[in-house]
Amino acid sequence: MSNLSGVWYFDFRPVGEGDESWVLCGLGKSKDAPSQLRRGPGLLMGQRPSCFGAADNEGCAVSSDGSICAWDGRLDNRKDFLQLLGDSNARGLDSALALRLYQVHGPDGLRELIGDWSLAIADAKSRLILLASDYAGIRPLYYCRTAECLMWSSSLSHLVRWSGRDQLDEEYVAGFLTKGSAAHRTPYRGVYPVPPGRAVCISTQGVSIRAFWDLPVDRETRFKNPGCYEEQLRILFREAVAVRLPSSAPACAELSGGLDSSSIVCMADSIAEERSDGPRKPITFTYTHQGSADEKYVKAVECARNLTSIRLDLEEYPFVALDQAGNSVPAWWGPRFTELGSQLAGIGAGAFLTGQLGDFVMGNTLDDSEQAVDYLREGHWLGAAREAYEWSQALGVPIYPLLWRALRTAYSPWTASFESSDLNYASGRRAHAHSLASGFLERVSLNQSERIPERRWRDARPGRRSRFRALSEILDARTLQAPEALQHISYSHPYAHRPLVEFMLTIPPAEVCRPGEPRRLMRRAFKDFLSPAILQRRSKAAYTQVYRQALIPLATEMLSQPGQIRLVAQGYVDSHSVTERLARFLQGLDCNEMQLRQLLLFEFWLRNREGLTNSPASTLPDCGNRNRKPELAAQA
Repeated sequence: MSNLSGVWYFDFRPVGEGDESWVLCGLGKSKDAPSQLRRGPGLLMGQRPSCFGAADNEGCAVSSDGSICAWDGRLDNRKDFLQLLGDSNARGLDSALALRLYQVHGPDGLRELIGDWSLAIADAKSRLILLASDYAGIRPLYYCRTAECLMWSSSLSHLVRWSGRDQLDEEYVAGFLTKGSAAHRTPYRGVYPVPPGRAVCISTQGVSIRAFWDLPVDRETRFKNPGCYEEQLRILFREAVAVRLPSSAPACAELSGGLDSSSIVCMADSIAEERSDGPRKPITFTYTHQGSADEKYVKAVECARNLTSIRLDLEEYPFVALDQAGNSVPAWWGPRFTELGSQLAGIGAGAFLTGQLGDFVMGNTLDDSEQAVDYLREGHWLGAAREAYEWSQALGVPIYPLLWRALRTAYSPWTASFESSDLNYASGRRAHAHSLASGFLERVSLNQSERIPERRWRDARPGRRSRFRALSEILDARTLQAPEALQHISYSHPYAHRPLVEFMLTIPPAEVCRPGEPRRLMRRAFKDFLSPAILQRRSKAAYTQVYRQALIPLATEMLSQPGQIRLVAQGYVDSHSVTERLARFLQGLDCNEMQLRQLLLFEFWLRNREGLTNSPASTLPDCGNRNRKPELAAQA
């Protein structure tokens, strides 16, 4: 994978040596993959390919009119969109193909690029910079626009240090402390991520953002023969794994013993066996802890495919640690990702595959009783009652709440959360406590301004709205983005393969799961290459105790000095509320632990940030005089 970095002055002044140092710093150093720079009026942009990148991915493209494209990622459908351009025999850089597609069809043409990618295009004709990421935003890209210039980088740490904009964005803080993420924000005021499936167009006049991909809410896929759903799922899943296997470097994958990771490993190994001159046998990583219920399932896959996994003990590489709560952003699993990155570098890995998004895409849900909604919309009241009754029997709950929820969904804009049932939730004040200070919430609500076009999940048929809403929230939260420690390789998720996701979202929900049958279609389609032990597994072991053990030292440290809690000092959190909840957490009592985790993570991210001078990127190599642009810090 590549690193991107660049700067563009709106008055077209010459780019000086200081700017060049910062751009090069953002690209990183590698003797195996030297950086490439391209210049234009007031412009310097660059790309450093990964040493594991394919030949088609090595370099910036320049068109005859002087437009430039720098590309980071993997393109999965070269043949398809070459036919769209009318030249199926064309060769060249992925960046050149992307630039040509943009010049022919404009930003909307980017929807034809399937893969994990980000790009930067300097449009010489329109005199603008376009930054874009694929529909899932897996390859990170950030930007900062000031009165005089635009800066962008694949590295958030680098961009924050370059621009000097390290003041906290309170809208991000509020979003993170309540939901664990903040759509279209970073922790730093004035520094933004490129949103998934969106093109950010920056000119001398300002910034505009437009969607080139959106949720397939108006599509429906139906086959007369039910077996066709199984066949198409197998085809798409095989494609999803195959395009992510590098041809010249080892492929690594997570193996947790669940259906998602096991399916990926088995398919990758099957592909390797069929191609003697192609991908190698996958190298698997397993995360272990004492008493893990996953171990026997991991061994079942290892035995079936003749594999031996590299095991990482989660007590040694925990969920979070006092001194490891993220880098440029607060993030979980920092110790694990750091060790994983080190081991992957030692192996020379070109790709690391995860099972992320598999639960959602494959219908791993016990409650999809909204399948009754479509019956109501069509006036089939008896059918709706039968559907609700089947789900009530499978869930062990009364039928009346299910019918009421279906009615509410069918005849109003209201949409239930796909993640959790509205029928079974903890009650009481403490179950919903968030501890955020009222003054902070009022201040943030007054300042909120949404700049990004909202995804169209509300336009979906009522019975499918909750699934589209869930995917929208996943994409906006950028939960699929490569973690900082793994951005140098192809960190990728086969279940996020766009054709696979679109297929599973547009087929009848009853094909995906039924009462008491989560992953119904997946189990049928994958029965030929998964062992019975994996196919029959109903659910994967939870890490609840592992999370709790890692959080106890953090909670204990905060309670030992309540007057030193940074969240309280910043005015974000109420002191009495948070200390009461921390005490209850340590006693194993109800405290809304899911949200309390976010407070703990952000608290220690703040502490570590303050301990590294005023910049979260102070561990980066020195790229020159940090204060060479005092006007930038003043505008922040």
